[in-house]
Amino acid sequence: MDDIESTSDDEDDNLTYEQQREKRMKKNEEMLDILGVNQAAKTLVNCLQKQTPVKKSKPKNTSLKPERRSLRIANLPASEDYHLPGESELKSNNSESSKKYDSYETNFKDQRSISIPEEDSDFVEKLNDDLAIKEAVKDFHLLPSHKFVHVLKSLDMYTPSLKVCEKRIYSLAIHPSETSLIVAAGDLRGNISLYNNRNSEMREYRLHDAPVNCISFCTWDPHKLFSTSHDGSARCGDIVKRTFDVIYKTDWKGQSKSKMNHATWHTEFERNLLIGNGSGHVDLVDTRTPDKIINTAWCHERSVRTVQCHPLEKHHFLTSSGIGEVSLWDIRNMTDQSINPVLQFEHPKSLTSAFFSASGTKMVSTCNDDNIRIFNTDRLNSSATKPINIIPHNNHTGRWLSVFKAKWNPGRDNEFFVGSMLSPKRIQVYNCAGHVLHNLMSTDMTTYCSVIEVHPTQAIYVGGNGSGRLHIFSTKEQLT
Repeated sequence: MDDIESTSDDEDDNLTYEQQREKRMKKNEEMLDILGVNQAAKTLVNCLQKQTPVKKSKPKNTSLKPERRSLRIANLPASEDYHLPGESELKSNNSESSKKYDSYETNFKDQRSISIPEEDSDFVEKLNDDLAIKEAVKDFHLLPSHKFVHVLKSLDMYTPSLKVCEKRIYSLAIHPSETSLIVAAGDLRGNISLYNNRNSEMREYRLHDAPVNCISFCTWDPHKLFSTSHDGSARCGDIVKRTFDVIYKTDWKGQSKSKMNHATWHTEFERNLLIGNGSGHVDLVDTRTPDKIINTAWCHERSVRTVQCHPLEKHHFLTSSGIGEVSLWDIRNMTDQSINPVLQFEHPKSLTSAFFSASGTKMVSTCNDDNIRIFNTDRLNSSATKPINIIPHNNHTGRWLSVFKAKWNPGRDNEFFVGSMLSPKRIQVYNCAGHVLHNLMSTDMTTYCSVIEVHPTQAIYVGGNGSGRLHIFSTKEQLT
């Protein structure tokens, strides 16, 4: 064996490097064949080639759909067949009167009187019975502060939100009746909806051509309702007579006649109405005689946003404007010429509202500089024009929401309520010190409620949103 190995080594020494390399490769190949490695490798390669996925050609879509484009970005109106969620629910609850009113070719402003349809007779009769006012058993708004806050924290949404208006809610009013919760709502299109909680019925009537900026129940006749619209008209709804009559239509005032002179707000004055409008004027209107303007005053260079009589000194009235002015006027000095205010409360930007408290000792203003201001108006002198507190508050609701208007709780001089842009969605109740007494929140409140009203005697807060829905906060017993 030793001789054989030595002979083999001698033969390798006589070979060149390439010959030795080929010899080793050949031996390796023979060894792999003996072990069956080469055959296993071939089998594996064949299997992998069979499992290679074959790409399937996609069938060509012969029906081409049109490309979707945003109507909002293109500044085009939405199609008529588009409805917000819940809008079909609203229409199914309405009578045929909505179709009847939509068929009118003339403007609603030019219709002196609009009658409630006969098919709504049952609804009106029940509503008429519930409009009777009884003396309040317990007035929530007259409670001491600690009890007021205690009741406030017990409020919640015990019913889901209610679709009452076709479009965005612009104004709300709650009737003082304690027999049933009765809410009137005005929307973007000019509709007014009446909701009666006792029988869970609602009716919507088209009465104006433009947003209903202000709506209120008459204080001297519980069966009457006043509405002021951006179309320049004001109506008086009489549930007994079942009519909505025009009592005011604006005329052109000021230097420019290129734009419609819209009506913005109203307030009661000795069984008459003070109505603010877009020219900066305030008109004193006789509610008993259509289109009878008793007197007028030119208060601001631009639109009057809100107007309110002083709760005690009735000859004084307060206005807020779009040019950063809140002014106090004497109704005895009214003239169609520019008059001097009794007091002027300066603001850096335009206002959305300004209101006196229950006894007139405080005034709250909502300004577009993102602040709410509190003024001490116990004495109507120059010292009252300086705010006693400035409360930071985001008042920019944007294009798709109605504006915030901070309002006092009825019968109180220290607590007011306002909408909020915070999340989770909420209604906020403040005191004059700027402290949030309570946030009215609920899992059922999924949208911002910018228009808010409170029941005159009961712990019931109602918020209206941008899709025509009501959110009602109350105790559990009040709505059962």
